Amino acid sequence: MTEVNKQRFYKKLAVTGLAFTLVGAGTLGLHSLNFTGEPTVASAAAETYTTTANLNIRSGPSTSNAIIATVKQGTQLTVVGQVASGWLKVSYQGKTGYVSSEYVKKSASSTTKTYVTTANLNIRSGPSTSSAIVVTVKQGTQLTSTEQAANGWLKVSYQGKTGYVSTQYVKESTGSSEPAPAPAASVYVATANLNVRTTASTSGAVMATLKAGTQLDVTAKAANGWLKITYQGKAGYVSGQYVRALAGMKVVSNPESIQVVVNKQNKLPENYVPKDLVYTTIPFTFKEQTEKKKMRSEAAAAIAQLFAGAKKQGVTLLGVSAYRSHATQSALFSSYVQRDGYDKAATYSALPGTSEHETGLGIDVTKGDGTCAAQDCFGGTKEATWLDAHAAEYGFIIRYPKGKEAVTGYKYEPWHLRYVGKPVAQAIKSKGITLEEYYGIK
Repeated sequence: MTEVNKQRFYKKLAVTGLAFTLVGAGTLGLHSLNFTGEPTVASAAAETYTTTANLNIRSGPSTSNAIIATVKQGTQLTVVGQVASGWLKVSYQGKTGYVSSEYVKKSASSTTKTYVTTANLNIRSGPSTSSAIVVTVKQGTQLTSTEQAANGWLKVSYQGKTGYVSTQYVKESTGSSEPAPAPAASVYVATANLNVRTTASTSGAVMATLKAGTQLDVTAKAANGWLKITYQGKAGYVSGQYVRALAGMKVVSNPESIQVVVNKQNKLPENYVPKDLVYTTIPFTFKEQTEKKKMRSEAAAAIAQLFAGAKKQGVTLLGVSAYRSHATQSALFSSYVQRDGYDKAATYSALPGTSEHETGLGIDVTKGDGTCAAQDCFGGTKEATWLDAHAAEYGFIIRYPKGKEAVTGYKYEPWHLRYVGKPVAQAIKSKGITLEEYYGIK
């Protein structure tokens, strides 16, 4: 066998992993491939290679070494060194081994870049807003990317998941371990029903009309007081006269927690829906079986116990409104803005995404005769007095207590109960504080 043929033979064994016995090795000339030790490995900066065939990773630079793993064609390997005899030292899934250089090629883009998100951002299964959302990450999150997709999207890796993000909402990291600083205002909201137009002018065609309270995806400031936004994957323009920037707004990372804090600075993920909504068994001021009778299962059981406990002590209660979907809260807030204006509406109603009713843990209640429902006249009644004294025994708090308006951001609502569980509710009650003060957050 010629020297050239021998080398080809050995390289094919590296791919197929065929076992063989060295019988008559002398006649085959195989004795020439006797490794007495590992050849010198040339140090090199880590680079990414892609396998061109199904390939064995071995414990040493020889087909006589044990197979550590077998990888499929198209697998990416990190090459950390080059061995003299045509083998490469690689790293794969935390293991180090060797592969024949004949069956790998340097990746087209072997440099991994780190990007930082400039806004809360959806990672999608494909390079389009029509693709499914894989995960939503916060502003300032670091993402790694080795590939740029077409039409302004990046293929990224995050916590073991691969997906795509729009390049419009990421910037290349400077190398600092610190996340990108958050802008002073990261959330914009419409303060009135608002037209989205094709150009930054009232002469532009109307693409859509958004309700007051709708959160806007602002991408740039256009000339003459207009803002450029993204709406349903398309660029449009709105008048900045009817847009409010909300400084410091954050998306909560634990929406399923019983103790989640949702307020004017901490909002639920877009279009969040609790997973365990059930119909409550308590009586309401209306008969229809609507979403307003739903709560999360644990809270629903607790409110039934609270109503039963009140009944035993001669206090009759009725439910007024429990769960509200994002769409319902949007319509409700918009109606209040139309009636009272944005600033006044915001003192007693929550922006979509910031309402406790959307968590499935809040409920408004009233007297057994249905009067004073969600009205100031409920305060001072025997029902309100009983709730203030006993709600914590069942895991509820008066979420917006009197004298705490500067903390909660809302006026006194003796009818609004929030389920947080007995230990937390009793601690808040005993200290005379709010949920924000209990957790030391705004």
